[in-house]
Amino acid sequence: MAQAINIINQTNMINLQKLYQRPKILERLTGLTPLKFKELLIKLEPLFAISEAKRKKQTGRQRKIGGGRKLSLGLGETLFMLLLYYRTYTNHVFIAMVMGIDESNVCRYLRRIQPLLAQVFKIPERKIQMSEDEIMELIVDATEQETERRDGSGYSGKKKKQTVKTQITVTPNGKIKSVSKSVKGNIHDKKLYDQTRSYTDKKVKKRGDLGYVGAFCETPIKKRKGKELTNEEKTNNKQFSKERIIVEHTIAHLKKFRILSHKFRNKIFSYNLIFKNIAGLRNFVAF
Repeated sequence: MAQAINIINQTNMINLQKLYQRPKILERLTGLTPLKFKELLIKLEPLFAISEAKRKKQTGRQRKIGGGRKLSLGLGETLFMLLLYYRTYTNHVFIAMVMGIDESNVCRYLRRIQPLLAQVFKIPERKIQMSEDEIMELIVDATEQETERRDGSGYSGKKKKQTVKTQITVTPNGKIKSVSKSVKGNIHDKKLYDQTRSYTDKKVKKRGDLGYVGAFCETPIKKRKGKELTNEEKTNNKQFSKERIIVEHTIAHLKKFRILSHKFRNKIFSYNLIFKNIAGLRNFVAF
């Protein structure tokens, strides 16, 4: 992080051109290579222009279009700030210091760009489309994250903490095809699956762990009360685990962004948008 603070110009703002010349630093701070960062920036530019035009024409605005204080950060710097925040989940005071802006403006910039990122990635909640070159198989799993005690979170008996839970569906190569609504952590995986069941071609197989026993997807063979699994059943379960481990690896990759691994401090209503944005970034980088 100290290297990032040094890559500033005389106006005390982050210098993207210098960061582009240090790809390893940029990737560690944002999760994107310079090429991917620029590609994402190009996708955001028309959406940002439309969004700003709407904002300036909103009802009740007193100044004429073009009037008022100009933004200190351009779109590129704002995108960097958002990804830095996702990646490090440090406080707004530090983010403001790195970006050379007032602490009170950090939220304003983040609110402008977060919905635009969601428009770029368009991760669905329920309706999944599979392309012809994809294997007709999906793997389902849910992940919990500790939160502060707030509306929208729930006490998880598994984690022994207040958590929020989200379910993802991935292909056998790890591409995220859907992200469910985020719910209280005390809701069981199967109940979450039933409430947010995804729609896709009937030919597509779905796999889940033992938390999905009784749902409309394949699960490992569950040990029966008072009986041991046979060697054949153990072998089948082992093979099953090997095939569905990709969803665990995908979740682990998402949690490299500390905003999804550390105790969540933001308002719970923003959690699902953040989760979808990071899932979109994962797909954007890997596929």
